[in-house]
Amino acid sequence: MVVHGRSIAFGFTYLDDRDFIVDDQPFLARPAGLLGAFRRAYMHVVDAQHAYYRPLVTLSYALDAQWSGVRAGGYHLTNVVLHLVASLLFLALLRHLALGPIVTRVAALAFAVHPVLASAVAWIPGRNDSLLAVFALSSWLLFLRGERGSSWLARGLHLVAFGLALGTKETAVVIPAVCVLHVALLEPDTWVRLRRSRSLLILVFGWSVVITGRAVVHPHAASATVRELARNLPLAAAGLGQLAMPVDPSLIQVRSDVPVWPGLAAGALFAAALSFLPGVRRRVVALGAVAFVLFMGPALVVPGELVLESRLYLPACGFLIGVAEIVRAIARDRAPLVAFSAVTIAALAAITTAYEETFRDRRTFARAAVASAPHSALAHFCLGQTYQIDGDPDRALAEYRMALALGASYAVHNNMAVIHMAGARWTDAEIELRQELALDPGYARAYRNLGIVLRRQGRVDEALAADRRADALAAGTNP
Repeated sequence: MVVHGRSIAFGFTYLDDRDFIVDDQPFLARPAGLLGAFRRAYMHVVDAQHAYYRPLVTLSYALDAQWSGVRAGGYHLTNVVLHLVASLLFLALLRHLALGPIVTRVAALAFAVHPVLASAVAWIPGRNDSLLAVFALSSWLLFLRGERGSSWLARGLHLVAFGLALGTKETAVVIPAVCVLHVALLEPDTWVRLRRSRSLLILVFGWSVVITGRAVVHPHAASATVRELARNLPLAAAGLGQLAMPVDPSLIQVRSDVPVWPGLAAGALFAAALSFLPGVRRRVVALGAVAFVLFMGPALVVPGELVLESRLYLPACGFLIGVAEIVRAIARDRAPLVAFSAVTIAALAAITTAYEETFRDRRTFARAAVASAPHSALAHFCLGQTYQIDGDPDRALAEYRMALALGASYAVHNNMAVIHMAGARWTDAEIELRQELALDPGYARAYRNLGIVLRRQGRVDEALAADRRADALAAGTNP
């Protein structure tokens, strides 16, 4: 709370939170929005049938909207509380690993104040990762309780938490594998009992029902290819490096700008510790590695050049488990351990405090995003959007053109068209909107703007056709 509490006073960054919260208030603020969250895709602005189905994140926005409206403070408060709960759950998980009280608490504190995880707190849409962690860690802990005590209540609650996690983010699909590998690596007696009883088959059936139910409710799935996975594998090493050396965190990055060498160096240090450091429990480090790789895996099949640090939220749990075990083996005396821990936590907290300032408002965020990721189309798009809102169309158009040159596709031409519409340059606006719709034929807002432009040019029949198309896309039907 000391480190992150001031983010409650921050505003919106206008990166996703404008679409998901500010512009979506007519939906979120109505009581019907609480149930409506389950009837549409998370990225509904992009595509009514988008592959991302995260109704619990949308539901959390709707709950916030009931009392906070368009005031950002309520959403930021929820983010801080979610991070606090996730940190406490991680502390509870660490207590299962016999790391010792000091190492356990310091590892949980490192999670709470780690700079790379700050974006999931200070950036409102980053809550899809912190909310996922709340349900994922709950499911993990309930699984351990259920198998240790043969409690069917805990097993049932584990499946409920797994279902909630899967309704928060697609990464949750790997939770069963993490749970099973935990007992297989660290609790051989529990693992033998689990294999010899019918409970494993029942759990497999339960997991299958939850996954199938999610697929039935929202059958639109993203296509994952081996080629995409192979192309993104270096991001796993890059993520490890970001967690190990968080000296210059940034929410938005481009694949080509993320260095791999810190991750390779961190991996080499882990390997050296396992090989030469006496007392390291390799199975605990292996559990951390498994959790990191499995929780990182779904992000590696996401196409595109964009790299978001908030996606490292759950993988950080695995990373910190491995680090905590190595520290436990090294720490022979209490005094040096306490001193090292205090310096480490203070350094992480100081970096996080400075970094979170970049999320204070949309202007600060957009300028910081471009400064830290100059090759990111999304960063230039954010800055262009900020200039547009501030009434500086020339700078906005320059940033939008830069975003297009860097490969941006979604919404850029539409925003440029809006600038031309404000200047009554209807022909230029139509050209931009036609280009937008050529890139994204399912963008309802662009059709809506095209209808306005066509009416201004006296082409009423074409305008009506554009309006009908916009209405059909907004309703999620096939035009």
